Amino acid sequence: MTESGPVRVLDSDLDYDSDLVYSYRGQPFTGVGYDDVPGHGLSEISYVDGRQEGSSRDWYPSGNLQAETFYKRNMRHGPNREYREDGSIALDEYYEFGVRVSSRTIDENGSVVESYQLLDDSDGRRKIDRLREIFGG
Repeated sequence: MTESGPVRVLDSDLDYDSDLVYSYRGQPFTGVGYDDVPGHGLSEISYVDGRQEGSSRDWYPSGNLQAETFYKRNMRHGPNREYREDGSIALDEYYEFGVRVSSRTIDENGSVVESYQLLDDSDGRRKIDRLREIFGG
C-alpha cells in the first residue's frame, strides 16, 4: 500500500495462473483490481500476494452498492450480500473457507423466502474444521 492508498489496476491488466494466483507485470499482485463498464457499473476486488483477500464489491450504474463479498486466501470467507437498487438486502450469506454456512433470500417486503444453515455433521462442516486447523480461525 502506498501513502495514497492501494495500487489500483484494471482487471484486464491482471494475469492469473491455474491456481488462480493473480499477477501484474509478472509479480503476484497486491492491491485492487477494478472494472468500470459504462452502463454496468463499477466492480473492485482486493488482492494480497496474488490471492483474493478482503472485499469484492460491485455497484449499480447509479453508484448504489449491488453486492459485497469477502475473501480469505481466494475463498469466500465472511459475509456475502446482494442488494437491490434501493439498498435493501436481497441475499445475505455467510461463508467460511469457501463453504456456505448460512443463507437467507429476502423478498422486496423484507420477508425471508428461503434459508439455509449448514449442518454440524456435514462434509462442509468437516472441511471448515480442517481449514481452521491449517489457517487458523
